[in-house]
Amino acid sequence: MWVMLVVTPAQAADPRAGAKLYNMHCTTCHGARGVARMPGVPDFRRGGALFKSDPQLLQVIEQGGGVMPAFRGLMSTYEIMDVIAYLRTLR
Repeated sequence: MWVMLVVTPAQAADPRAGAKLYNMHCTTCHGARGVARMPGVPDFRRGGALFKSDPQLLQVIEQGGGVMPAFRGLMSTYEIMDVIAYLRTLR
């Protein structure tokens, strides 16, 4: 299933807001600044998981997979896009 997301300039993702959300929801497993803290969890500094497109990352974050929980309902699509924008700064 693919989700098409159109972001207009007024809705552009905010990496600073994404950093706050990442620190709230993601650091337990993915660590501060994307340094993986658990086996099998992507280390975002190496970029492997970040080679995915934004829609692919959105799907993974919303639906979860493997040991990752789903965040649909915990964060809005726009908040998740902010997190993705922040992740893109870690490469």
